[in-house]
Amino acid sequence: MKHILIAFTGEFATKLNPLDGIFQIDHALALKNQNFKVGIIAPGLLSLRKILKKKNYKKYEMIKGIPILREIRQNFLPMTIGINNKIISKYYEKMGLNLFEKYVKHFGKPDIIHTNDVRFGIFVAHNIQKKYKIPFVTTQHSSDLVRNQFPDILKKKAISILKKSKVVTTCSANFSKIFKKYFNLKNTNVQTINPVLPVEFENTKFRKRKNKKFTFISVNRLDKNKNIRFILESFMRGFHNKDVILKIIGDGPDKKNLQKFIRTKNMQKKILLKGFLNRAKIKKELITSDCFLSASKHETFGVAIIEALSMGLPVISTKAEGPSTIINKKNGFLINHYDKKNFLEKMKRIYNGKSKFNSNHIRKNTIKRFGEKSFVLKLKKIYKDSINA
Repeated sequence: MKHILIAFTGEFATKLNPLDGIFQIDHALALKNQNFKVGIIAPGLLSLRKILKKKNYKKYEMIKGIPILREIRQNFLPMTIGINNKIISKYYEKMGLNLFEKYVKHFGKPDIIHTNDVRFGIFVAHNIQKKYKIPFVTTQHSSDLVRNQFPDILKKKAISILKKSKVVTTCSANFSKIFKKYFNLKNTNVQTINPVLPVEFENTKFRKRKNKKFTFISVNRLDKNKNIRFILESFMRGFHNKDVILKIIGDGPDKKNLQKFIRTKNMQKKILLKGFLNRAKIKKELITSDCFLSASKHETFGVAIIEALSMGLPVISTKAEGPSTIINKKNGFLINHYDKKNFLEKMKRIYNGKSKFNSNHIRKNTIKRFGEKSFVLKLKKIYKDSINA
């Protein structure tokens, strides 16, 4: 049995931020279910925006049988100033090493460190590797670099560390190409490991319900990148006088602007902003919906999309990096960015029944491609290669 330690940098699964680290918990659970020993360390620095908020977190807890060790401190250095990122990376190195040594004391030495962040996570993993000679594997989830948000001051050191990572992966084939070019990793094989479909969706008893009203749904953070306004405008143009509703699940900085826009168009009864919901409630909302919508400008993968597909929903999405590798002719439509006319046309085709999709096929194919067995099978090979390298 191999022992994997996942390193996460940030505010991991706290009351204030329950979603941060959720993909790493899914990752750990999949490994645990396949007889790996697994744990998580999570050093985190809070942004200046949270300086007045109560720092309520547990330094240690077990989540579904997985040990989690956290250390969260207040950061006083704005990350928008380049040089500060270099100083912050040093803080993360120190905090990560401290957590690692505490973890080893209680749970033993892992075979591999798996870090999930290039901005600061690789600095943590590399620092541990230097002292304890434990190999590390890198996965990049964040779309920082495609949105030009990766700090230039860290790039040279990041490239050097990435070349020492036994394996480098991203969430989708398209993003892997962008990542490799951005960091000039000519002689590095940047592989693709899609995030795992959460077990709650894979193991659910599937029975599609018929709705009284045709229902579109989108589950997304409400920000500029997720482009929710595009979805609202498409829906308003084509369905303002039809017995159809649109549910938007999620929260974020654009919430007030979106609420105001919906009110100005007098569409409050047809467009429902549901706010943040946990996975159990999201699953119920998906089961009672007919079609999933996504319009992200950039998306390294799209876990919300595979969750919707696992509930048998066809998906209409813009051609962002991740969705382009998920969606095909048998489970939905891909639309060019900002092509509102075509996006609406595909919404109408599904609503009118002109494009029919087999819900059972969509679900089975999604589990086959992104379920736990497929995910762990790929990781087993990566970990084996990393240890034997």
